[in-house]
Amino acid sequence: MAKKLKVGVIGLGSMGSTHLDIYSQISEVEVVALADPNKSRLDGSNKAEGNISGQAQGSVAGLEAKKYLDGMDLIDNPDIELVDICVGTNLHFVFVEAALAKGKHVLVEKPLARTYDEAKKIVELALNSSTNIMSAMCLRYWPAWVWLKKVIDNKEYGRCQSLTCKRQTSHPPGTFYSNDDECGGALLDLHVHDTDFINYCFGMPRAVFSQGYKGPSGGIDHVATHYIYDQSQNAPLVTAEGTWTMHEGYGFNMSYTANFEKATACYLLDNEETLRLFRSSYEPELIKLDEGMGYEFEIRSFVDDILSNKTININLLKQAAESVAIIEAEMVSIKSCSVVALGVEG
Repeated sequence: MAKKLKVGVIGLGSMGSTHLDIYSQISEVEVVALADPNKSRLDGSNKAEGNISGQAQGSVAGLEAKKYLDGMDLIDNPDIELVDICVGTNLHFVFVEAALAKGKHVLVEKPLARTYDEAKKIVELALNSSTNIMSAMCLRYWPAWVWLKKVIDNKEYGRCQSLTCKRQTSHPPGTFYSNDDECGGALLDLHVHDTDFINYCFGMPRAVFSQGYKGPSGGIDHVATHYIYDQSQNAPLVTAEGTWTMHEGYGFNMSYTANFEKATACYLLDNEETLRLFRSSYEPELIKLDEGMGYEFEIRSFVDDILSNKTININLLKQAAESVAIIEAEMVSIKSCSVVALGVEG
């Protein structure tokens, strides 16, 4: 029997449970350790819920795994090869630093870190590490966004002239999401998905102009941003809105509208999932997407990279760090009600 990659998961909230579900479907992986300061999550008597259908389906039941109340004890376990970090954003850096120092591969949930300074330090640690690290920016792997990235790059429908992204939901439960110092509000915890994908597709914007307001986290929980690119180079008009201020019962949706020279693409995930393409002189077309969520594809990709001894994709990690810098510029723009230029160090 082929040797399995031994994984330890730190944090059994909604994303930790989602990751457990995915690992259970990958034959080359064995989850051998779990860590969470909440005993009821470790024994399975208390389970986090997700806000998207299909999230948080994993369970600790039946797992022959060592259990720790402290994630640092899990990192010290010499059997573990991959540490999956699903703790609060404010704790990402300390756990990433410790895991890389022990020579572990690292998957860290989004965003990469609570601040850009911490994100830059993670990139430096990765550059000096012999192991692999991935920032779990799942939109890069979500089928509808994979399709969008491909047609932007190959110009199948001509140049992308505009892109509008939206991400809307009610305030998620839990003390973490009610503490801006820990989570960064919807601005960092939710909106960063679209900010990162925009950076992934078009690179760093020259500047941002954002408006927003505070919500239940105590930080910015509703934001709308205009990403400013050099129009002299035919850059697209790019905007994104993110909020978790909707009232209870609203549910969750995420969407984009991309207008190309020869077509318009509209995607919406709410109760269902649809991607439609509109072209002059053609009937509207429903695009068939691969089944599955971005979490599944990102984890499978990372496991494959580790097992095939691929080196770290440092460019994607740097982009994840840059996306935190963009978010911080958006915060400055909201506070100052002004356009904020971006100048990110190498």
